[in-house]
Amino acid sequence: MGEIMMAVNERSSGTPGPSAPALEKGLDLIEALAEEPAGLTQKAIADRIGRSVGEIFRMLGVLEQRGYVTRDAPSGQYRLTLRLFELAHRHPPSRLLLQAAQGEMDRLANAIEHPCHLATLHGDRFIVMAQSQPEHQLAGWSVRVGASFPLSPAYASARVVCAFQRSDRRAELVARLHANDSDGASEEEIAARLDGIAARGFEMAPSRLAQGVTDISVPIIDHFGQAIATVTIPVIVKQDDRPLDEIVALVREAARGISQAIGGGQQP
Repeated sequence: MGEIMMAVNERSSGTPGPSAPALEKGLDLIEALAEEPAGLTQKAIADRIGRSVGEIFRMLGVLEQRGYVTRDAPSGQYRLTLRLFELAHRHPPSRLLLQAAQGEMDRLANAIEHPCHLATLHGDRFIVMAQSQPEHQLAGWSVRVGASFPLSPAYASARVVCAFQRSDRRAELVARLHANDSDGASEEEIAARLDGIAARGFEMAPSRLAQGVTDISVPIIDHFGQAIATVTIPVIVKQDDRPLDEIVALVREAARGISQAIGGGQQP
């Protein structure tokens, strides 16, 4: 397991990692079939992934025997079965995210002595999926699990998730943010603010919900390099608090750990 995680970390960081040619060949094959619902012939697969027909012949046989692909006899085309779908749904994404997040969030809350919460976008609203309280907190501001808020530029989590998206998805979200904006900002102004968040890798701004609270929000990044959730800290600065830049660094470290645990990409 340690060697596997090392390989994942090296790949995500852009440095060369251990090579597994047979595994890479199999994954290339599966990914090629995933792009073609109608199926591909052996030769088409070989051409698509830059291999010879002989190289993929046995691998297709094993995948067919194990139930991952099926072959249409008349056309000779191979298609993916629902086997991968079934495996994926033994561990639903939300469950995997929560399992990965809770331990990191508990450690983070205790380290900075502030509560933190995890929020994800569902339709037009953000839902708080998890929350952690520090063991020795005397006073503070927290958000309960199950709380929801609209996709609006007023909220740090909304701005952060929208900032870390592919260009077409981001343009769609900017339009939705604009439609829900009560401050009258233009789409260009909202997009410029998201550019700043993407460049920094996080958002830190006064809360719109509570006076005297500073929201620090960092994205959880999936394997496509897009934000699927945020870890957010509503900070009420106390006399003996860590400097805000140290808190930001710890939040980013926790978000990086969650992203890596779900197989996500490199943290911005």
